Amino acid sequence: MGKKILVAGAGHGGLTAAALLARAGYDVTVLEKQPREALGYDWPDCFVPAVLREIGLTPPPAEQMRPMGALHYFSPAKTVHIRPPQEKLSKTVFYIERRDLLRHLCALAEENGAQLRFETPVLGPLTQGVRVTGLRTQTEELQADLVIDAAGMDSPVRTQLPAACGVPREIRAEDTIFTFRAIYEEQAGSSGLPPSCSYFYHAGSCGFDWVLHDPAGVDVLVGAIGGISDRIVDTALADFRKDHPDLSARLLRGGQYAKIPLRRALVQFVCDGYAAVGDSASMIEPLSGSGITQSIRAGAMLAETVLAAGEAPLTVARLWDYQTAWFRRFLRRQLSDDASKSFLLEAGERRLNLLFEKRVLTEKELCGGKQSAADLLHKATGFLSSPSLAPLLVNMLRRQRLTETLAKTLPAQFDPVQFAKWRTLYESF
Repeated sequence: MGKKILVAGAGHGGLTAAALLARAGYDVTVLEKQPREALGYDWPDCFVPAVLREIGLTPPPAEQMRPMGALHYFSPAKTVHIRPPQEKLSKTVFYIERRDLLRHLCALAEENGAQLRFETPVLGPLTQGVRVTGLRTQTEELQADLVIDAAGMDSPVRTQLPAACGVPREIRAEDTIFTFRAIYEEQAGSSGLPPSCSYFYHAGSCGFDWVLHDPAGVDVLVGAIGGISDRIVDTALADFRKDHPDLSARLLRGGQYAKIPLRRALVQFVCDGYAAVGDSASMIEPLSGSGITQSIRAGAMLAETVLAAGEAPLTVARLWDYQTAWFRRFLRRQLSDDASKSFLLEAGERRLNLLFEKRVLTEKELCGGKQSAADLLHKATGFLSSPSLAPLLVNMLRRQRLTETLAKTLPAQFDPVQFAKWRTLYESF
């Protein structure tokens, strides 16, 4: 077919697209700044292995995966404990070491004919007007028919695109969760708490923290919206150790800071010769920050769009099929999660405690479940019983209406006038 594809970054979605396009005969090169042996974070994450089977790729070996249990949620004051209705995730969602999964995806890409170049940082895009024509590295300029951006939320490609391309270049700090993640040794002691505990506004910080007990150790996440510091982490760890006496101070691995986009997908993630995937396009669950499975699906959608274009140039109009395919599958889910995230942030610590206590926030919001008419009536009564909660209800209803409008008016084809109207609505969410 002759088309040259450059993938910036060895991310999950980029490697998936690389494997599928190389298998179809495209000339695919992945450029990754890290050494092969240092690729990925040193901790596990959730993953749905069936997604690889669905797109015709082999999942990792079963021995690398272990079932994932459901989270138990606690109010900021720790006075309300929300238990998951059932351990339903364990049948489909698994934990896998991030490095093991990335090694597997790298192997799939290479087995199918893609070239992987490690220790090759991408410095930025090559452009002609609004068209992306390739990538710059420290030693060369590489031309391509398509650049796939899988270089993460601070991608040197997306952040240097011409503004006229229409792809947002920055992800704001307030749309980012800054995290500390570590695996500690488990010591003698018992808290009587569930094995997987998660906390909102833990230790006075605006964010989301957890303690997960695992055969490999005690997995701790401290996550703060907008920014994090050693003080926030130390305060959270000290508080955790009061409630979880089996959490030792001996670090086994991890202990790294990272950041994750915590927002709906970018309003536009394609332009002439360019398509973003994964964290580069904010393809995550805005409530949890999980994005591996969505990124792999996106990589497959992008490959399908490229293959369908045949010999035609990969313009924004053709790549739009990839963007609309992703939005059709994930738009409602992402907006629902984004609305929940905004709701929790707008509530603040005091009102969030009130929402837990009045059972406005229940396992059906946090763990998934169908709402009955009686549930909705109870929640409305809880909102109206306290004047301070009423504005939250108004914003929640507005976002629900806007979600339906956005889903119904998503332009099927790239029409600049129609898309400008949709873009305004999307960005007002």
